[in-house]
Amino acid sequence: MKYKVTVEKTQTCSGIIEVEAHGPVDAQDQVDRDIQSGTLQTTAVNWDDPEYDDGSFKTTGDTEEV
Repeated sequence: MKYKVTVEKTQTCSGIIEVEAHGPVDAQDQVDRDIQSGTLQTTAVNWDDPEYDDGSFKTTGDTEEV
């Protein structure tokens, strides 16, 4: 018998957003609040190229007979 086994590998994408704040903690808090409230959208971020996460290659548990 043959089976299709679903596998996955996750990736991380980092980016930069500029904000005006009173200090680094305030800047981090402001961005966190904007993300939580939906004010900051992913389209506003200057993204770097994605990188695959080491050790993330695994099966998902989905298997079906071919």
